[in-house]
Amino acid sequence: MADPHTPSAAWRLSLVIPAFNEEAGIRRAVAEADDALAALTADYEVIVVDDGSRDGTADAVRDAMASRPRVRLLRHESNRGYGAALRTGFEAARLDRVAFTDADCQFHLADLDSLLRLTDDSPLAVGYRLDRQDTRLRRFVSKGYNLMARALLGTRVRDCDCALKVFRREALAELLPESSGFFVNTEMLARARQRGYRVAEAGVRHRPRREGSSKVSPRDVPRVLKALLPFWWGRVLFPGVDGGGSSPERRAEGVGAFVLLAVMATLLFFARPGCPLQEPQEARYAEIPRQMLAEGSWVVPVLHGQPYTDKPPLFYWLVMLTYRLFGVHDWAARLVPGACGVLTVLLAYAWGRRTLGGRAAFLGALVLCLSARFVYLGRQLTPDAPLTACLVAALAAAHLAVRGPVPRRGWWLASALACGLGLLTKGPVALALVVPPVFAYATLDPRAARPRLRGWLIYLIVAGGVAAPWYAAMARAVPGFAGDFFWHHHVERFLTPFDHQEPLWYYLPGLLLGMLPWSLLLPGLARFLSRHSSRQATRRPAALGFFLLASLWGVLFFSASGCKRPAYVLPAVPALALALGCYLDVLLTHQFVARVGSLFARRAAAFALRAAQLVLGLGLGLTVAAVAVGLLKRADGFLLGCAAAAGLFGVTRPALRPRPRLAWGVCVAATFAVLFVGLHELMPDYARRFSLRGQVRSVAAVAADETVPVACYPRRWDSVSFYLGRDDVQAFTPARRPELLAALRGRRETLLFAKPGAALDGLLAELPPGMEFVPRGRQGSLTVGCVRYRLEAPAGLYAAAEPSVHRNR
Repeated sequence: MADPHTPSAAWRLSLVIPAFNEEAGIRRAVAEADDALAALTADYEVIVVDDGSRDGTADAVRDAMASRPRVRLLRHESNRGYGAALRTGFEAARLDRVAFTDADCQFHLADLDSLLRLTDDSPLAVGYRLDRQDTRLRRFVSKGYNLMARALLGTRVRDCDCALKVFRREALAELLPESSGFFVNTEMLARARQRGYRVAEAGVRHRPRREGSSKVSPRDVPRVLKALLPFWWGRVLFPGVDGGGSSPERRAEGVGAFVLLAVMATLLFFARPGCPLQEPQEARYAEIPRQMLAEGSWVVPVLHGQPYTDKPPLFYWLVMLTYRLFGVHDWAARLVPGACGVLTVLLAYAWGRRTLGGRAAFLGALVLCLSARFVYLGRQLTPDAPLTACLVAALAAAHLAVRGPVPRRGWWLASALACGLGLLTKGPVALALVVPPVFAYATLDPRAARPRLRGWLIYLIVAGGVAAPWYAAMARAVPGFAGDFFWHHHVERFLTPFDHQEPLWYYLPGLLLGMLPWSLLLPGLARFLSRHSSRQATRRPAALGFFLLASLWGVLFFSASGCKRPAYVLPAVPALALALGCYLDVLLTHQFVARVGSLFARRAAAFALRAAQLVLGLGLGLTVAAVAVGLLKRADGFLLGCAAAAGLFGVTRPALRPRPRLAWGVCVAATFAVLFVGLHELMPDYARRFSLRGQVRSVAAVAADETVPVACYPRRWDSVSFYLGRDDVQAFTPARRPELLAALRGRRETLLFAKPGAALDGLLAELPPGMEFVPRGRQGSLTVGCVRYRLEAPAGLYAAAEPSVHRNR
């Protein structure tokens, strides 16, 4: 029987020892290495890499070489780092197995025996330290780092930084490190995981350091993290190459896709623009530009005779322009958000086409255009739709600016200009939503250009320069504007909200439900991102990382805000849609389907058909509910219900099951049909039921007489002044009820809009004798009527009040 301690002729081993200022212990390290390898194998070499030591490390190695011929010395003239020293040693290694250890003599090199045996079946074998002889702090930091490395990089080993590892030479050639610092161990293990190499582990003994001092300090932790995060982002999570490019065929396809998207978006965003305005937001944002136009105030937004400092004026200017062109109508005001919604879809397509390629861009823009939440919120008359268009343009231009190795100045300036328009639309939130994801992307992705401080200053100057003239004019025209606008409406509303407080998770249900059926792709996208194999990773382009950064940051930012409204999160949706389009493109790519076989094709088609069934089922349910509450006539509901049921039956046909592209086409068609019908048939009736237009217009003939005062109680409804075209509408709160009663007594007749209930009952109970409230027009959520003196009232009563009538006039 062979002696187990006899050196094996099967192993030919090179051992690399990096050393930096190790004069105190390098002689012992070399001696232990030479003796241990001589006991393990007959063919070995010890390679010491002196990494620019400033002491006598190199001389000590040369002295040892005189009696130990298997020892070699390599030198760096200057200190390049631990990783660079290892790479030098690896490239100089000559034998079949390559191992490395540190020069601190903390390992029993006889334990290489168990690691070498593991390399007979595995390309590399790594040790993990048993009874680790380090400080508690160092062990704690190491444990946390190993958890992070396993989670982010999929290293799957217990002790990444254990400095006792053995590689087969052919495997090591593909794992050579690029990092120069202590991240080198993690980098090589991550590369092995990506290439599917099996990594074997064995416990190794550990002992305290006796000579010299450790070169690892707490200052190295940030350096390692600085290397870890970009490596994880650019080499593990999003290592794929971006698409894009141009050719005559692709340009022709791009024009066709652009036209199709434009038509679909126009049909959805401009469907029934004459829907009445909803209280309170839509009516307010229609009334402000009407009053600005009436007063000729292009600088200071005004509402009911007072400066309105909540928002900048770009949105108001656009609505004023439509009023000038088409007259003051609710449908004219709605042209602005509708146009911005269509523009956002087309900008998203152009952005994706430049970074992902035509098919993924088209799919992402389709997801955006066919997301019910985006269409519904984007059609609303608020500044959020114009802000979203500005931010998509700013993010797209910034992404293109930092995509290459050096910043592209033209795109950088274009992004700043678009961000400046965002500052003119809704204020500093534009910078808050653009700068962080761009900065994070430039920091995380090693392939991206990193704008210097000068570049960021130019960005802020250009963006600020677009909006600064209006801010300066407002500061001169309205005392206290700066404090009210910047502090009260932005800082305080974010940190200590005074209205619209909602829980942290407020936006998640709306996004998940509002983006059906596309949100069903999110679990698959998460699994796609979690796979560490190189084959899967190369299908994740760098642009996908930017889209996810931009969308997640938008959701997190508004979720952290104390003040929340549904439309606030709108700017996060386009980037999320492009990310889903990128993933959907992977699912439908010819090459991918061919690799994974027909089973995947059947599953992809089945998933798409189930999504179509879900959409049609929701449409059928909405139809039934609309008929039940009176939003749809029974005949119309019956026809729509039959159409939805026929669609549900049609998508179950066997002919669609093995064809994923056709199945997803059916899903797109079903989603568009449900959205289009809902916007045309349900939305107008819904808006009429919960708006005030019908009630206000029913008394338009009475209000046309400008001698008849108009009042609101117990609050103001901007729909009243907008639909009546009156700038003299007064509003009274319950605290001002005595003033309202005095005004009513002093007038022959007053048109009163009041909320039914206790407030109105209390007011009518206090009307003086001889006065009455006569309901007029339509009644509903608002009671409309005339407060006047009874016709049979004594003449002296009215005569006594006559002087006050003249005074109030």
